Amino acid sequence: MHRTAFMLLFWACTAMVRAQTVSDTAVLRFSGYVDVYYAYDFGHSADDERPRFLYQYDRHSEVDLNLGMARVDLIRHNVRAAFGLMAGTYAQANTINEPDLLQNIYEARIGMKLSRTHELWLDAGVFSSHIGMESAIGIDNWTLTRSIVAENSPYYETGAKVTWTMSPRWEIAGMFLNGWQRMRRVQNNIPCFGTQVLHTMPRGMKLNWSTFAGSDTPDSLGLYRVFNNFWWSWEGAKWGVQLSGDLGVQEALGADGWDSWGGVAGICRRRLGAKLSGVLRAEYYTDPEQVIVPTGTPHGLTTVGYSLGLDLKVMDDAFVRLEGRTFHGVDAVFESISGPVKDNTSITVSMAARF
Repeated sequence: MHRTAFMLLFWACTAMVRAQTVSDTAVLRFSGYVDVYYAYDFGHSADDERPRFLYQYDRHSEVDLNLGMARVDLIRHNVRAAFGLMAGTYAQANTINEPDLLQNIYEARIGMKLSRTHELWLDAGVFSSHIGMESAIGIDNWTLTRSIVAENSPYYETGAKVTWTMSPRWEIAGMFLNGWQRMRRVQNNIPCFGTQVLHTMPRGMKLNWSTFAGSDTPDSLGLYRVFNNFWWSWEGAKWGVQLSGDLGVQEALGADGWDSWGGVAGICRRRLGAKLSGVLRAEYYTDPEQVIVPTGTPHGLTTVGYSLGLDLKVMDDAFVRLEGRTFHGVDAVFESISGPVKDNTSITVSMAARF
């Protein structure tokens, strides 16, 4: 982590003490998160990197930090803010294209309430993505590793967001964004927008629809992109089910028409006891025109995947997790020490805690 990042974190920590004298109505919260893992990839490449479309737990046969984070949150009745710094292989893989001084930023946002009588907020800065049912915080997800649809859609966004919580059941949001997982936008004049509609239903059900529209290419290319994500979840006393689907299109390079990609994921979780759960996942992803994942193969990244996991809840917000996962691609898109292959199998174990 850069020296400047440490200085900012020190300032945030000392501000926690000072804030108590600023206002009796302000709540300043300091928190942290650590996720350490070991992954053994049976088809690992010569440089021990995991498959190119995975950005979490992406190192082979070494004990490593996936994500370590320290953050400060400010909460008042009409103002909210968050600032978080991160390190780990997740940060290294996901922010590699950002300017150096921004690569350790997990979140940096401020929000102001726009109405006295309604939950209507305007937030601006770097914030978590509105797309998908999975996030960068591992213990908030049902599976240890992220699904392919989650790995290849934004984890974070930069821009301005208006959120209206209409009732305990309905929340809608609209965003003006710098791009598709960008802190600094590419040099173009095409604006990017996003929307989200979240419906919380009785009996533990949620339904979400998120969109993105804009360009993630320079003006010299000017390729417009439209993306939709849908997810549904249900959680009962013992069983839980999550379903997610992505569909995106982008203007074809050097030709009329549109290139498309998409994927689906289904997750089933069963509580086996007070502290133990089992998780099963099946998924499919296809990007034949290689809009998101360039492979140089005839069908691009077109693969099915399966995983089976066990989660042990040591205490609140502290887990030990084990997962076996396998992929089978149409083309030889996986790197191995013996060359490109169609299949990839791995075992990952993680210890993670939030405090």
